[in-house]
Amino acid sequence: MLVSDNLKDTIDYIPDFILCNTIQELVSDTAIFALHEKPPIYAISPLVLSPLGFTKSTVPTSLMTASDCSHWLNTKPQGSVLYISFGSFLPLEKSDIEEIAHWLVLSGVDFIWVLRRNAVSYKEPYVLPFELENKINKDKGLIVQWCNQVEVISNPAIGGLLPRCGWNSILESLRYSGAPLLCFPLRGYQITNRKLVVDDWRVGLNLCDRKPLTRLEVAEKIKRLMNTKSEGDELREQVIKVRQIVGNALAKDGSCEKNLDKFADLKAKIGERSI
Repeated sequence: MLVSDNLKDTIDYIPDFILCNTIQELVSDTAIFALHEKPPIYAISPLVLSPLGFTKSTVPTSLMTASDCSHWLNTKPQGSVLYISFGSFLPLEKSDIEEIAHWLVLSGVDFIWVLRRNAVSYKEPYVLPFELENKINKDKGLIVQWCNQVEVISNPAIGGLLPRCGWNSILESLRYSGAPLLCFPLRGYQITNRKLVVDDWRVGLNLCDRKPLTRLEVAEKIKRLMNTKSEGDELREQVIKVRQIVGNALAKDGSCEKNLDKFADLKAKIGERSI
């Protein structure tokens, strides 16, 4: 993520190096400057994007059984489905879940929504109230507890993403999907990440800043994101450009590999000094 200008003030000692789970070109204003500082900072990309990472691993990333969404997605037109997932780390408010359901009904878009039963609390399993779930047309929406995210967002039917703005999820989206993001951050670092997505890279829209919005307003933002003839299309063009930057950085001899090589060389020298 972003390298703080006062990073040295946040740690008790100066390390020999810092590894950063980002892509240098995406945070160049900060990262390139930091590369000339001591200790050196190496942007080597998140593990989820690495060819050596677990993205295509057969080892499951959750104890929950992943739903196969491919058949349902393959029945949908290209770019018509909104994918919603808020990860598994931070809990959601009941009111947020119910509001999202109302937004989806009003917007009329096709969607896949990853909604765990323990999304609110491990002590309080939660499902949508019957009256809300009953309003969701099963042909228009698919609600699952877990899925293979990379497989889903790589499907050409996906036309938009609604995340909480976790760092790995954002970069995973830019790597594997050509869809813009509708950012719904909850706290701290997610709000910083949202700024990158909306203001710096211009690959998404801001949903809200935890302030009240009418359901109609949110439904309209979803429609704007999914619209392929206006703002949504402009966002998709920018996503393609940023996706190319990410792909180049991860390619052989790209910045991530070069930074990893520099780190390996430095680590070897440090090891020699300690002998």
